[in-house]
This record gives sequence, C-alpha cells and structure tokens, in this order.
Amino acid sequence: MRSIRDLFKKLPSDGDLRHKLRNFNMLPSRSKKAASVRDLALSVGLDVRKVPLPRGMAGRLVQDPFSESGFGIEVNESHDVRSMRFTVLHEMGHYLLHMDRRDPLADPMHLNRSDEEFYFDLKAEREANDFADVLLFGDGSLQAAFSLYNGRLPDIAHYFGVTEKMVEVAMKKFRVK
Repeated sequence: MRSIRDLFKKLPSDGDLRHKLRNFNMLPSRSKKAASVRDLALSVGLDVRKVPLPRGMAGRLVQDPFSESGFGIEVNESHDVRSMRFTVLHEMGHYLLHMDRRDPLADPMHLNRSDEEFYFDLKAEREANDFADVLLFGDGSLQAAFSLYNGRLPDIAHYFGVTEKMVEVAMKKFRVK
C-alpha cells in the first residue's frame, strides 16, 4: 500500500469510514499539535487504553464488550507517546484489515517488537504497518511536511507526532528527499 486509494481498495466501501481516514491523512496537524489518533480510533468504535504490557509488546487489539465495536486497543504505558501513536494506528489497521468485526470473540492480535515471540502473520504485520504509514505519511503528506520544514527531521517528526526514526523510515518508503 502506497496511497489512501490503495488502502481504500482493502476496506469495505463505507463512506463515513473513508471520510474519517481521509481527513486524518489530510490534516495531520491541527493548531500546532498532531491530530489525535485516539479520537480517530474512538470514531471507528475502538477505545484506547494505556496498560502495562510485557517488555517488547507495543500494543494489541483485544475484545472489549463495552466499546462500540466490541474491540479495543491496548498500548504499552511505558512507551513514548510518539511510539504509542503509531501503535494505535497499527492496531487499527489490524482491526480494519484483518479482523472479522462481526465476531467480538475473535482472537486478539498484538504488535510485538521483541525477538522473544514470533508474529502471528508477517504479511498481516506488514499490512498493518503500511496502513499506519499511509494514514500518517501517504498521498503527499510527508513530502509537503518535508518541504514546509526544509527537511528538518525534528520538526517533521513533531508535525506528525512520531519519532524521528519513524520519519526516516517513511522517507525511504515514500522516496522523499
């Protein structure tokens, strides 16, 4: 996936969902503050909670009978907020791309960044990362921020609310120079 259009091909044709995702992509920063990934998650029925998770686990998609969708996202409370933002989008990608959302008893998924456990499905992990990358940086958003901030990584990272390392990876992926 390299664009919002590619992403939409993998999602149900829900105009309201597409509108929310497109707006998030087009307005990554509001009032000098990065757009809220929690608000985006809530708008699609996913509650987000900071919880203690095992070392190396950034987050997971879990059953949540109290959320609108029947699912929630847990993020590791010990991680940096900028990393949590990407994790929320990654887990939202799992929810929208991989879960049978009609089954609140489906197996949960998680993003694990350690070598101690294996990923459930490497293809699904890549797709969830692509989902997060496209929402944050796709359709020219990263190129525009790069131009706006004259390539200064700290400013670009602040604009998107992510780490400089995430911006560096995205610059390679989206071929921004």
